[in-house]
Amino acid sequence: MFRKKVSPKFILSIFLSICSLQVVGQGFPTNLEWQKCYGWNDYYGDEGTKIIPTQDGNYIAIGKKSLSGLEAVWVSKMGYLGDIIWETTVSGDNAWTGFKAQDVIQNPDRSYILVARINNYSNLRFNNSNSLKISPIQNKGNVDILVAKLNEDGNMIWFKTFGGDGEDIPIKILPTNDGNMMLLSYTGSSNGDIANSEKNTSGFNQDLWLAKLDQNGTLLSKKCIGGSGDEAGFDMKKTSDSGFIIVGSSTSNDNDFGPNKGGKDIVAIKIDGSMNVVWKKTFGGNQRDEARKVLAQPNGDIIIGLTSNSSDYDFQFVSSDIFPNNFEENIWLMKLNSNGDIQNKKMFGGAGHDIINELIATRDGNFAIAGSTRSNNGDIRDRNRIPSNNNGKYDVLFMKVSNNFDFIWSKTLGGSSDDEGNGIVETGGGAFIGIGTTQSTDGDVVGNHFSSQNNRDIWFTKINFTCLADLITSIDLVAVNSDVLASQSITASDRVTKNSSIHYGATKNVDLINGFNSEFGTIIDINLAGCSSSGEINANPIQIKVNNECREGGMKFKFMPFTPNTDLGQYKISVQNLDPKIEFSFNGNTLITKNNLPNNGNAYFVVKVFKEGYEDFEYQGYTSTCEHDNAPIDCPENNRDIILNKEYYGVGETFTASWNGTLLSGQGLSWYNENVETISTTATTFTGKITSFPAHLQAQPGMLPNSRPCHGSTRIEFRARK
Repeated sequence: MFRKKVSPKFILSIFLSICSLQVVGQGFPTNLEWQKCYGWNDYYGDEGTKIIPTQDGNYIAIGKKSLSGLEAVWVSKMGYLGDIIWETTVSGDNAWTGFKAQDVIQNPDRSYILVARINNYSNLRFNNSNSLKISPIQNKGNVDILVAKLNEDGNMIWFKTFGGDGEDIPIKILPTNDGNMMLLSYTGSSNGDIANSEKNTSGFNQDLWLAKLDQNGTLLSKKCIGGSGDEAGFDMKKTSDSGFIIVGSSTSNDNDFGPNKGGKDIVAIKIDGSMNVVWKKTFGGNQRDEARKVLAQPNGDIIIGLTSNSSDYDFQFVSSDIFPNNFEENIWLMKLNSNGDIQNKKMFGGAGHDIINELIATRDGNFAIAGSTRSNNGDIRDRNRIPSNNNGKYDVLFMKVSNNFDFIWSKTLGGSSDDEGNGIVETGGGAFIGIGTTQSTDGDVVGNHFSSQNNRDIWFTKINFTCLADLITSIDLVAVNSDVLASQSITASDRVTKNSSIHYGATKNVDLINGFNSEFGTIIDINLAGCSSSGEINANPIQIKVNNECREGGMKFKFMPFTPNTDLGQYKISVQNLDPKIEFSFNGNTLITKNNLPNNGNAYFVVKVFKEGYEDFEYQGYTSTCEHDNAPIDCPENNRDIILNKEYYGVGETFTASWNGTLLSGQGLSWYNENVETISTTATTFTGKITSFPAHLQAQPGMLPNSRPCHGSTRIEFRARK
């Protein structure tokens, strides 16, 4: 094949054409950067259930704490290092158990809507880091729904409770397109606030309960969805057509939900903004199947994260050492189209018990999972790092998979007791922060507020990139927008397949050597920022100079800065191969194309240049198989350059460009320009003014004395700031 050496002067990404097989584990964000335990050493323990990013770059976390024998709803604003900025608890006066936060969202005005389950109360105490508000209110039933609005600092603005005489469990709240809110719960009540919701009352069963609330928490409309058995909701997301997709489980076996395939089936329901059912589907096998999480994709696809221990019907699999038919639950991902039809599905985990509790879309178009595991094979690969870790207890599990459901990486965290992962969020730098619950006091866990009654603590973890100085890698890679990083150098002969996109990053050099293969359609991104580059490569824009010259069977491009002080490390250059017969090679900031097409054909490619804060420069060219126009490979002015006195020029600004190449006797220099007004020219200078963007200026040497052209133009691209 070919060898590519990249100097640390610029960021480079390329589409290549070549070929091969499967998965990776190098340079992924699986290093535990920090961990924090929060809790009180009390009877009922503490739990972390969810974490979301805030508009100011911090995080909101929710769960429950217990103090003096009473459980309390817990919501806290956390800094990027896991430190508490403020916290608010909501408790009653005699509720030993049953208080727990279920969901939280942030409003555009930076306030929050908190949803929680509460029971056995006669007043509610909103205790913030800075204030205490006590509100007398009558308990409605066994378990009630709390919806509260908090200001930016966590102080209660208003709250509402909903419920009947049974158990009413809130799950999710989302904004609607008409400025209101949609609340998802499931209910065993048929009176109180649940009355007149069309609940199925054929038995002592649970139905889904939907409630539309205004911005003050007032109940506007409500509806139950269910069959003769129990329906439980686990998640809800807004769809691109202003509707909602709801997932959960069902034991019904009737005309509304059925036929039931096992103990519990998965249910997926599409509703419009007025709570009308568009469609509902059930999926299942011979055992217990629960849809825990759902994502609604912009293209209308629906991604369901579920847990199943079935082995037939919709969840058939071939028994193996990794996935024996031992009735242990495994994680599945399932893709539905906008009509609810199955498009793809795949099982993840190992031979033990694996649970999914959170599923998020990552900014590179893939998926991240948080959950718990007792497995130690298959997709679970690192539990042996802690002595006595495989003792039948759970560890926190983080996993990343591609949008085609290809495994990318997994990470387990914990100690010798049970630990569970309940939430995950991606940071701006491509790392992940997780929230969960730990009962361990060893292994990865430090600082548990141990209690003889209950040693559960809220546990925060951040996983980031482990960065080796020098990395030699030769593996099969199937991954989307994933990183292989080193602080100094990388030497790679990897095989990259299945439309994967891999970022290689090192500060000194990245060598793709003999044996390195990439199928047509994959993307190899080479950057020179090393370990700090993870997640920081943004396809944002530039102004740059391009020197190019014709060569036999190809083209040569040299990318150069505007000024001697320009940092080429800010640049990203990508080459998209439009024909599999083109090869690319790189050396420093020089790109050389080679065409292997027969019969003097032309093979096309697209060069894109980006710099953060500027619009794109894109150039489509072709590479000929013959010596184009009889031009010599080495023109005498190959060291030419255009010098400007500053890096950025706006519309209306006058500039002078100086060309410093060498012309042969009798050879002239021509200037070509677009959206640039010519003011004056000399033999080697051009003075002009930009009239609009995009604009360019090109210095083109003329014919050689023997009438052979010397292609070796220097072109400056001017682009507007974003």
